[in-house]
Amino acid sequence: MQYWDMTYGEILTEIRGSEARRRANLQEQALIAYRQSELTSTLVSIILGGRQKVPSITEAFPGIFPEQEQTRQQNWQLMKARIEQFAAARRKRGEKADGGDHA
Repeated sequence: MQYWDMTYGEILTEIRGSEARRRANLQEQALIAYRQSELTSTLVSIILGGRQKVPSITEAFPGIFPEQEQTRQQNWQLMKARIEQFAAARRKRGEKADGGDHA
């Protein structure tokens, strides 16, 4: 629409909409830059001997690659068996339930 065919209210609405789009674009760019700097610092930390792990692409950018995201839902029976196995091993070693390492 041409500006000379608009009313004053329509012009104000157009200006506000344009400002909102510009602000949203700027926020998106800031978020991208922030995430890039976070990933870069993680990688530099690893190079210098840090113990962090490199995040996967889906961890680094959640929601952008939904086809690669796998919802991992653990089987509760498997988890129960693992906990019972751990508890049995602790009992065999004679450890207390609270950890046994307190003085």
